[in-house]
Amino acid sequence: MKSPSECESLKDIRDGIDSIDHEIIKLLGERMEYVLSAARFKPNQASIPAPDRVAEMLLERRQWALQHKLPADYIESLYHEIIQWYIAQQTQYWRTKHSITTGNKGTHKLGNG
Repeated sequence: MKSPSECESLKDIRDGIDSIDHEIIKLLGERMEYVLSAARFKPNQASIPAPDRVAEMLLERRQWALQHKLPADYIESLYHEIIQWYIAQQTQYWRTKHSITTGNKGTHKLGNG
């Protein structure tokens, strides 16, 4: 993949963006594996949201955003959404593993189904 300054056409730019997006999606899948694995260490469903941990994470992501010259408010908002979605997935996974059903089977998978 060419660096942005090495790109000689819009196709080069799009190829670079597509490559980065593919990697982001791959990493979100890997993150899901960690999130679901963390359910093993959660003694009950109430322990899943971990608001103190979330607050810590959001502050750290804000700092990372600033280090990379990105808007901290946007990155915090983006990660808030990401984290809430993963919490919902971990909750469903935990409930499934503990035979507590809600009628939404398979929601822990990435994608629409």
